[in-house]
Amino acid sequence: MTRLQRSAPFASAVAAASLLLAAGCRPPAGGDAPASDTAAPAEASRVRFATPESLSFVPQAVATGELRPEQSAMLAFGIPGRLERVAVRRGVTVKKGEALAVLDSGAASASLAQARAGLSAARAQLRMAEDALQRITPLREQQGVADAQLVQVQGQRDLALAQVEAAEAQVRAAEVHLGNHTLRAPFTGLVTRVPDGAGVAVNPGVPLMAMETAGALVLDTTLPEQDAAGVRVGDAAEVEAAVGGALVKEAGTVRAVLPSADPMTHRVPVEIAVPNPEGRFFAHTFARATLPAGRPRQALRIPSGALVQRGSGFFVWSVGGDGTARLAAVRLLAQEGPQAVVEPAGEPLPPGARVVDLPPSDLVDGALVAAVSRE
Repeated sequence: MTRLQRSAPFASAVAAASLLLAAGCRPPAGGDAPASDTAAPAEASRVRFATPESLSFVPQAVATGELRPEQSAMLAFGIPGRLERVAVRRGVTVKKGEALAVLDSGAASASLAQARAGLSAARAQLRMAEDALQRITPLREQQGVADAQLVQVQGQRDLALAQVEAAEAQVRAAEVHLGNHTLRAPFTGLVTRVPDGAGVAVNPGVPLMAMETAGALVLDTTLPEQDAAGVRVGDAAEVEAAVGGALVKEAGTVRAVLPSADPMTHRVPVEIAVPNPEGRFFAHTFARATLPAGRPRQALRIPSGALVQRGSGFFVWSVGGDGTARLAAVRLLAQEGPQAVVEPAGEPLPPGARVVDLPPSDLVDGALVAAVSRE
């Protein structure tokens, strides 16, 4: 037997042992794989959470306009004449009924004196006629005078009475005419225009002076139709204007919402009463008003960074107790610096849900998230 022939049985044994070892290491058919070979669970994305704050939100509208005096008037005499005296200076505040300017009233005063003299004469005639009637009445009862004579005396008394009434009317007319020679303040306010001096001829109806209220102003403004629909008379408004380089604010009140929009701009006129007792605002300047444009409603305050804009809509990533992120549509109601006020545009957020602040761009619906740090 050769050496090669003697090694053949040994090689066969080695091959058989190798096959048995391989068979022993193979997992049985249909058996579970070892734990070391299973897939690792998905790792949660680390994000920053924010808890929405519930609040009662009142929609706000902002409008601009001119602050005008509550009352203003161009003043003129109703009669012609020569200006005798200007009783006030420009820029002073006068009370209602105070004299502003006076015309030469010499002729009017004489006419009044004449009318009063005529009234005195008429009253004297009346006294004489009444005395005559008192004397003749008892005589008529005693058949001492004829009926015609009594009728004549009664007529004279009635005529004297009518003359007194006419004279009284002439006196009142003369007094009114004399009063028209004085131009008086129709309301308490600021004098904004006066004549340059006395002595000029005045024509009736030609504006000579001007006044306006300084302690009460009105902001004339307009609002879009959708905002004006939520504004009511009596609503409070915050009015602000720049005065001397500083921002002055005052609480105003909506006093009129005209139920007629401008046909060109489709904006609704609104008037806001603005008290100005200390003269903090200047009339005829521009101001800005913030006022409610609807009734209160429930909303959420969240960080502005939690908003996700897609197209023309806004969304937030809502995270419930299971740590799963869900995309929820919201309506943006207001922007308050680093925070935003929103309301759900569809289903409300689950109770206790949080939102993801500054969400990563690769976040997907249904993804598992965890806090990057404690709130």
